Amino acid sequence: MDKARRAVIPVFTAFALLFTLFALTTLFAKVARAQDGPAQTETLAAGPYVIDVNLYQSQPFTDTPLAMTVVPHDHTLHLQGRIIADPGLGTNAVELRAPLSPIAANSTTLRGAISMPVQGAWQIGIALSGPQGSGTAHFSVTVAAPGAIPVWLGWLIAVTPLLGVAWWLWRQHRYRRTLVPV
Repeated sequence: MDKARRAVIPVFTAFALLFTLFALTTLFAKVARAQDGPAQTETLAAGPYVIDVNLYQSQPFTDTPLAMTVVPHDHTLHLQGRIIADPGLGTNAVELRAPLSPIAANSTTLRGAISMPVQGAWQIGIALSGPQGSGTAHFSVTVAAPGAIPVWLGWLIAVTPLLGVAWWLWRQHRYRRTLVPV
């Protein structure tokens, strides 16, 4: 019976470690998958150009760059452009501008990022110019405030009680070994 009790502690510890590793792996896998592709795609008409605007963040946060790519449907067009962020109603901010640049020398895909410092409604404009003239397309985003604490700190706070329980079980195991002769 005493050997059976001693075997329970290593099994419990192994189970706790495996569960923790599984939880952390799942968390980091979600973060990695979220950055693989665009979180949202908007198909817009900017004057004579039909474009797909890929946003790489589903919910933009204040002071965090909102990365985007602009892909024209006609892959032979080499465009130039910029991002214009206008604050919406009730958002106390000024107009912001950021350039769009090609992702490679001969690429038709443009990329850029813009950081909005105030939470609220924003109107994002994509101004393009090319061989067929110029045009602008608009879409709306709502910028949220950042989280109260970083994700890694939240997980550290959540896992801390498990460490306390593991320490308490280890102390109980050592105490019981002093009471019961082997």
